[in-house]
Amino acid sequence: MLTLISFSNRIPLCKTQLLRAVFLSSQPEQAPKKNLGKLVNVAIIGAPNSGKSTLINKIVERKTCAASNKVHTTTRLARAICYSNDTQIVFLDTPGVVSSKEQKKYKLPDSMLAACHKSLRCADVIGVLHDVSNRYTKDSLHQNVVTMLNLAEGIPSFLVLNKVDKLNSKKQLLAIIRNITNGFIAGNPIPGAEKNIKKKQERGYSHFSDVFIISALNGDGVKEIKDYLITNAKPAALHFQPTEFTDQSHKTLIEEAVRAKFLDFLAQEIPYNLNILLEYYEEDEEDKIICSVIVECPTERIMRLISGAGGGRLQQIKSSARNDLMELFKKTVIMDLQLKVKSKPVSDMI
Repeated sequence: MLTLISFSNRIPLCKTQLLRAVFLSSQPEQAPKKNLGKLVNVAIIGAPNSGKSTLINKIVERKTCAASNKVHTTTRLARAICYSNDTQIVFLDTPGVVSSKEQKKYKLPDSMLAACHKSLRCADVIGVLHDVSNRYTKDSLHQNVVTMLNLAEGIPSFLVLNKVDKLNSKKQLLAIIRNITNGFIAGNPIPGAEKNIKKKQERGYSHFSDVFIISALNGDGVKEIKDYLITNAKPAALHFQPTEFTDQSHKTLIEEAVRAKFLDFLAQEIPYNLNILLEYYEEDEEDKIICSVIVECPTERIMRLISGAGGGRLQQIKSSARNDLMELFKKTVIMDLQLKVKSKPVSDMI
């Protein structure tokens, strides 16, 4: 009689048991079941430096998306994940819309515009962030933003007026809303807008379902947006585990966080000409991250300028980047930051 020996206890199996064992072993492994819950994919678009990354970070409660006070901090599509009330909100943080002139000036990758369009294809709802503190652009949407919204007209969208704390007069808000919405919200005309807005004078988009007034940096009005997104979520298999907060690698997160700090601390186009590379990364058992970052500078002069007297400026950048990384990973971060001239040896450790 045929027997199948179990190496754990050496008990022979009968023919029926043998056939069942062979049958089970021939079956394909079943994929693990996906977590079920409610899901909403949110594309956040807008002009450069309108506060997209800052808003997402406030909702996620981590500095997942690199943010700085200069334009074009975000250069790629990145997902940030928030899990609340059995609901997963997946934010698609997109680069600010750019012109070909800006792309050449700041040496931006060709993939930036494609990243914006990809985010729209993945979105269940679109949020448009608009900076009301910019006196030159506060009364009209960026034309590229309007074009993208028209291409995605079938997807629900909402308007977020950001940086309202910087407005000298809140009375300007109603006029801005009328202009940006072309006088319509959720298909209904705004009282008094019919006389002020004509078809040939449209400056915005006519199909926003809701309007939010916030200060992303201060966190004012952010909770209302989060609640709104939760109510728009639908039952679905969740794309990410509840513990995940981004789809980006630790390497990318660290490099982008350091890059954002150079944008904050350095003037004009200097930071756009730097090449930032994570050289070493380790996460030890004590919940501590140890990393080393190299920053390649185009010339010796720029390297000295970045370092500052006695390396003081570089120490400030390093300290600020480390604080952001600790807020991002919720862990202790030990970081070494080095400067080097391209194709030259690494400078002394700072």
